[in-house]
Amino acid sequence: MKRLKLLLTACIIAMSSCNDLDVPPMNIITDRDVFTSESGVMSYMARLYRDLPLQDLDAAVSIQTYTGEALSRNATPPNVAGNTAGYWNYSHVRNINYFLQEMPNNAGNFNPGDVDTWLGEAYFMRAYTYFTMTQRYGGVPVVDKVINYLGQDVEDLRAPRDREVDCYNFVLADLDRAIELLPPASPQAGRVNRYAAYGMKARVALWAASIAKYGTVQLNGLVGVPAERARDFYQIAYDAAVKTAEGGYTLYNDGSGDLAASYTKIFLDQASQENIFVRKYKYPEYGHSFDRVAVPWQLRGPDTYSSYACPTLDAIEMFDDIDGNPFILNSGTDDAPVLYADRLDIFAKAEPRLRGMICFPGDMLKGELIDVRKGIVEEGDAISDFRSTASFPDTYTGQNIPGTMTIQGASGMGYNETTATGFYLRKWIDPNLAKSDVVGGKSVTPWIEMRYAEILLTRAEAAVELNAYGDASKMSDAVTCIQAIRDRAGAFKKYTTAAELTRDLVRRERRMELYYENKTFWDLKRWRIFDQEVFNREWKVLWPIFVWDEQKYYMKKSLQTLARVTFQPTYYYLQIPTGEIATNPLLEQNPGY
Repeated sequence: MKRLKLLLTACIIAMSSCNDLDVPPMNIITDRDVFTSESGVMSYMARLYRDLPLQDLDAAVSIQTYTGEALSRNATPPNVAGNTAGYWNYSHVRNINYFLQEMPNNAGNFNPGDVDTWLGEAYFMRAYTYFTMTQRYGGVPVVDKVINYLGQDVEDLRAPRDREVDCYNFVLADLDRAIELLPPASPQAGRVNRYAAYGMKARVALWAASIAKYGTVQLNGLVGVPAERARDFYQIAYDAAVKTAEGGYTLYNDGSGDLAASYTKIFLDQASQENIFVRKYKYPEYGHSFDRVAVPWQLRGPDTYSSYACPTLDAIEMFDDIDGNPFILNSGTDDAPVLYADRLDIFAKAEPRLRGMICFPGDMLKGELIDVRKGIVEEGDAISDFRSTASFPDTYTGQNIPGTMTIQGASGMGYNETTATGFYLRKWIDPNLAKSDVVGGKSVTPWIEMRYAEILLTRAEAAVELNAYGDASKMSDAVTCIQAIRDRAGAFKKYTTAAELTRDLVRRERRMELYYENKTFWDLKRWRIFDQEVFNREWKVLWPIFVWDEQKYYMKKSLQTLARVTFQPTYYYLQIPTGEIATNPLLEQNPGY
């Protein structure tokens, strides 16, 4: 594989503090500042961590709307395009390469163990960055050196794209180097260790294997992975997942016996032994805005912005109920409605994991009953004649209704700043954040980029895929992995034998467990089913309608007809930025653009 040496404009490097590493800010640094003191190195590393292309909580509010996991509050069609979630960033690569070049030259200034750790972190971050670009564009130019560009002809600094499979090989080699250098435990919260590198290796190899099996090789290998490499990559993914388990990670359980509440805490407890790689925040230096955009209307803060992330009924009904049956809500129809005294009654058999993720209408969140209503049926009227409103809040006094009642409830639906689906998120919401602090940039809930449940799911998926190639030896382990996740979730005990566990069931379990963690978008892409799954689809929603003469609720199922995603098979690979091609004509554009 060709290795291109990339120039570094090293006059000044702007630095900012990274609270994950708890280091002071630095505005302008030189080689002397960086490589002669631990604080200098830590500031440089902080910047590298901060610039890692993690799709964290600020990205979560939009990427889920492409997959139908949630809709935006006004249910605008989330059209996927050839540049959706794009990332092409060689400046970050350059900064990593510069560190990898200069740190060994200055190693005598530091403890050898610290030098190894820093270098291991840099290799990890370079691997992460190249994987991020490769999974979007296919093959990209692989740059692993720094060169002084002075005196060089600009034509000599240009390079074509490497093959996609060679990019994965490069990424895996960097991760192997990181594994050799990193310590078994992270020196500080927010920094990677040896087992995070193993976990990343498992993630990368699983992706490469999927592209080999389900993708197509084009442009002489610039996009696509040869099908004969699928089995090898699945094996690498499985082995790396097994090694990750040696890091001592466990599935989180707070021991309270309340499995739903315990599940919610997975994403809040910063001491969780399930966390493998986490981006941490600390206000005021570094925060995010997830609470501001995701909380129900009645919990909104002074920024008066809320309800952006609205889980779909499709996502809720993807789960099993506590008896192991499909969790299909019993709503009835307009002609034969099923009425409920309490809105929560229809969710009585919800799996604890689901209750820990989703705030149902009539549920409790942050000490308040989340009052969601679509409308009211007056006494004696037909169900289909319910009264609703586009204003909010709107108190309705009907001719046959004694007293008054808010049509939509305190967080109701129908107005474009309330839920579009009937549901809100519980996952990732900070239950202790005061309403006055629900503003932009003030949330500090950590982003869990990698947790042990993902590793178990990777292990199981690789095992069932290897089974398709004739290696059944890992199927009992796959069953153990899936059952551990389901036991923690409070799910019905099923898939207890290798014969019961199929590829599609493992995929479904992955989508349930990793719901709203920015994983499904990429899974649908690597499985090459995104176009089948979401194209032009109408997503289901739930309308809680209060029937006055019965003093009960009709939980009406409906369709959100506005939310139709467009996705073409071309979009499995993104368009190489045209500006990059203008600068480097050797970059061949991806098919279809």
